[in-house]
Amino acid sequence: MLCLLSLVACRDKHLLEERSLIPKPVTLRSLDGHFVLSDQTTISVDPSVDAPETLVDLLSSSWSCSLKLQSQGGTIRFSLSDAVAHPEGYHLEVLPEGIRLVARGRAGLLHGIQTLLQLADGKGYLPSVEIEDAPRFAYRGLMLDVSRHFYNKEFVVKLLDEMARLKLNRFHWHLVDGGGWRMQVDSYPRLMSHAAWRSIEDWDKWWHQRVRTFVPEGTEGAYGGYYTKEEIREVVAHATKLGITVVPEIEMPGHSNEVAAAYPELFCQGRWSTSVADVCIGREETFTFFERILDETLELFPSEYIHIGGDEAAMNHWGDCSKCKARMRREGLKDLHELQSYMIKRIERYLNSKGRKLIGWDEILMGGLAPEATVMSWRGEQGGIEAASAGHDVVMTPNGSLYLDYYQTYGMEQPRAIGGYVPLEKVYAYNPVPKALDPEREHHILGVQANLWTEYVGSEEQAWYMLFPRALALAEVAWSPQKSRDYEDFRVRATRYNDGLRVRGVNAYPMSGVNAHISRSEDGAALRLTLSAEHAGAIIRYTTDGSMPTEESLRYEGPIDVIDSALVVAKPFGKGIPSDVAPRYLRLDKHLALDKSVRYDCKWNERYSASKELSLVDGIKGTPTYLDGLWQGFTEPMDVTIDLGAVKPVRHVLATFMQEREQWVYMPREVEVWISEDGKAFHSIGRVASRTDEHEPRPVFETFDFYAEGKARYVRMRADIGRSPGHFIFTDEIVVW
Repeated sequence: MLCLLSLVACRDKHLLEERSLIPKPVTLRSLDGHFVLSDQTTISVDPSVDAPETLVDLLSSSWSCSLKLQSQGGTIRFSLSDAVAHPEGYHLEVLPEGIRLVARGRAGLLHGIQTLLQLADGKGYLPSVEIEDAPRFAYRGLMLDVSRHFYNKEFVVKLLDEMARLKLNRFHWHLVDGGGWRMQVDSYPRLMSHAAWRSIEDWDKWWHQRVRTFVPEGTEGAYGGYYTKEEIREVVAHATKLGITVVPEIEMPGHSNEVAAAYPELFCQGRWSTSVADVCIGREETFTFFERILDETLELFPSEYIHIGGDEAAMNHWGDCSKCKARMRREGLKDLHELQSYMIKRIERYLNSKGRKLIGWDEILMGGLAPEATVMSWRGEQGGIEAASAGHDVVMTPNGSLYLDYYQTYGMEQPRAIGGYVPLEKVYAYNPVPKALDPEREHHILGVQANLWTEYVGSEEQAWYMLFPRALALAEVAWSPQKSRDYEDFRVRATRYNDGLRVRGVNAYPMSGVNAHISRSEDGAALRLTLSAEHAGAIIRYTTDGSMPTEESLRYEGPIDVIDSALVVAKPFGKGIPSDVAPRYLRLDKHLALDKSVRYDCKWNERYSASKELSLVDGIKGTPTYLDGLWQGFTEPMDVTIDLGAVKPVRHVLATFMQEREQWVYMPREVEVWISEDGKAFHSIGRVASRTDEHEPRPVFETFDFYAEGKARYVRMRADIGRSPGHFIFTDEIVVW
């Protein structure tokens, strides 16, 4: 009998281990036994809960069973209690004889239901557990840009369903931007007929080749669309049923190319051109336009917050506009940033008069922040720190950690992205409370949001691929206590959850990447390479001579120490890993310049200083994005000289530069290297021009090699940027052999 009980206990424990609860609850205690759904299962809901039938429908539709609603005493019981401290918190007990879910309010009941849905398997078995749970942050958001590429109502509804499963509660709907207007507005019908349809779907051709033309609705071959008011109401109603607030964004004053196509009289030049992006702040008609649009927006969206954008205004016509200059004189505005701030503040007063709040991207800080505004910090964390320090609420959404339009793994076979590199592990590692923020101001961090911009996300399949599984990491960052988060534990749960997503028809990225970290051994004698697979069931195999790994190659068991140099090629193998997955190439060089002093006859950009004087000789190579803190950036010619400490034979000098055209990062026009024994007499060992096509849309990494037969103590490298101010060149290491 004891053996039988032990087997049952093991089976019940296995039931729980097979479940993938994401986000991780605050506390979870495994109990003996399990609950089984049956035709006799009934449900009762506290009488004080509004629309109890919608809660029952959530369970019934997901479990494909008919749960009978009764007034009290159900096998499954939902109740409300002030004993649950957090407004979104819940207490859940699953026992063999029944299920009890207690929450403070409807939001907590909805979260508890989603946990129940994750606990159940396809046969109606739920492991017995006791869970106490509540979110870390009140704002847990996901943004979808539907301007650059349009997604139909059905896609949005399905995305809301997936968000609810993860207890994400804010859907930021980026409805209007330079790529097209997507919301029906009765006051200005040309926004739908002349600003929602463009001549070309392909973003590169339409935007970068400066076609940028819109065509009337009904034009043959037109691309675009918009949501009718009825469709928007349906989306908002569905979101409300799931406990999600839809936050609409009406972009101003920049990113308004599409508005210019329909109403050019609202712009400084009074006509359409490909350079027109900012509305004229000097015209009163501009404010009438946005106030009427906001009136219609408020009728559709009950959200407390209305997002007004406020980012990346070009400001290239305001300074020459007589009306804008007159506005500046009347209002005592000293520069164009204050002119933009005038508009933001005026719009905020209008929203406040309607009982709503303004939220915008962190550029609204420039020129003075509107009194009650909330800031979304996307250009790193600094904007959020400044706003919170000044007493404003903040949602953290830094591009280096939470932009889901960035690449999530290596390999040219990956679908096109805008650039950057934000793998699953990096999303999971993010802590929305900045270390630099005064603890007394931490309460101003309302929460966190990830964003999917869609310049290069042209299909629903690709949108799912970019969103998942990174949205799983976002959910845990937003919900679970910081101290309880553990990536290895999450990786196992995310792998299982990802499999379930694919069963539901979500084209999730299959977690087939290999993460790498290069460091120094304890004694500094070797470079140390640490690898980890994204997929929990993967085995990493690798080579050190640059050859392609096979099933018979070395199995990765722990950190690899490289004394001299190696080209490590690593690849994951195992069930669930595509056979054609791209390998990871990692070059490690313990070279002559390692840790030597570097003289800079130039200035690095302060935002991209990396490790300053140590950056180019620390042995640490950068990842595929300049945002990782390992690449050093320059907006002027890079000119550095390395002191090797003594005269030594020098045969080979190399450096790798990157290009991310979308981010204004380009290859240097040419690179030249000189060597010297005394630091005075230098002679060139070569000048190499870039081979990279400056129009290449994907990130490019080019190595510039120089060969010599001589001796030197000093090695000088100069990289000419060859571009106008504002463009960057980036490099991560200068290798000397």
